[in-house]
Amino acid sequence: MAVQQQDQVAEVADVINRYLTSRPNATETVEGVAKWWLVRQRYQDSMDLVQRALELLVEYGDVEKVSVAGGKVMYRKARAIGSEGHPRLHVSD
Repeated sequence: MAVQQQDQVAEVADVINRYLTSRPNATETVEGVAKWWLVRQRYQDSMDLVQRALELLVEYGDVEKVSVAGGKVMYRKARAIGSEGHPRLHVSD
């Protein structure tokens, strides 16, 4: 097995392990694991990552939280005058 493929297998194994950690009684076929477990866990991982990124941007003052009806929180670009973003967040090509 090529190194890249081994890395992909290890990544998928990690996703499955995280899914099963939060749902220890889950049982599924190969098709079900691919269709349900991986999608759900990657969605949750993505949500966690996005939440942390938004919190970082709020901390830097680039983004602000806005509370809306129903207790929801929305995010938007901070409305501070002269805000150019945080220099550590700019990705170079």
